[in-house]
Amino acid sequence: MNNRRLTKKAKEYLNKSDDERIKLCKSDVWIGYRAAVTLLETLEEKFSDPPQMRHEGLLIYGDSNNGKTAILRKFYDLHNKTIERENEHGDIVYEIPIIYLQAPNSPNESKLYSYILDELCIPHKGTEKVLEKERLVEHYLDKLNTKMILIDEIHSALTGNLTKQRAFVSDLKQLSNKLSLTIVLAGTREAHAALSIGSETDSRFPSIELPRWSNDKKFRSFVATYETCLPLKEASNLATNTQIINTLYHQSEGLIGRTVNLLKKASVKAIKSGREKIILEDIEYLPTL
Repeated sequence: MNNRRLTKKAKEYLNKSDDERIKLCKSDVWIGYRAAVTLLETLEEKFSDPPQMRHEGLLIYGDSNNGKTAILRKFYDLHNKTIERENEHGDIVYEIPIIYLQAPNSPNESKLYSYILDELCIPHKGTEKVLEKERLVEHYLDKLNTKMILIDEIHSALTGNLTKQRAFVSDLKQLSNKLSLTIVLAGTREAHAALSIGSETDSRFPSIELPRWSNDKKFRSFVATYETCLPLKEASNLATNTQIINTLYHQSEGLIGRTVNLLKKASVKAIKSGREKIILEDIEYLPTL
């Protein structure tokens, strides 16, 4: 067993059973690469903004399977807590500073309000009138002092009838205005194109693209860091093996989600084979039949 750099958790798992180590290899792990850290810092700045008449939102866009959801979830996990405090009257009040939800699959205001109420655990009827749902959403977001709403997969809601899309985006802006909260959207390039039609991207939802990786030092650094999280008994030295790193990049197409999935699958193969290290043949997304 090589004396090499591993995370504390990976080291703890080295002497566990193969099944336990495989389970860890398949688990999600957070790697703070530069683009992700920059986005988290940007979100933190927006989250700490004082109440304003017009909060500037944000659109994070890029290819599918390229880390947008992981970044939103990471930020959500950092701030996802119910705050209990005493108000000026001595009463105990509760706050939910941030909520995360998936966008509805169409520009449907009723579904949007239902999803928000579900995240706040507010009982309501799905068949309730839109205006009543809107009233409930505004009441409870205000009462719970919610500061930020993260809406993932926003491209799903920006399809079909253009008028309905505009109305949907208008509802988001009005919600932000009325309650002085920040709305952060994440989606594909289609979302960026759809929002750009009405100039919302530049004015209300300035956009940041999460690009694909290039086959460069940053990519190798990410892979090297990820290897330290894998409880393999031998060093694979992925980042310094030109054949492996080139194959990994080619197979992943520069997408971080696909890169991670390839590394998960390869590490499982390394354990099951008894080799305890990843070799070139392990870098495949699906087996050849």
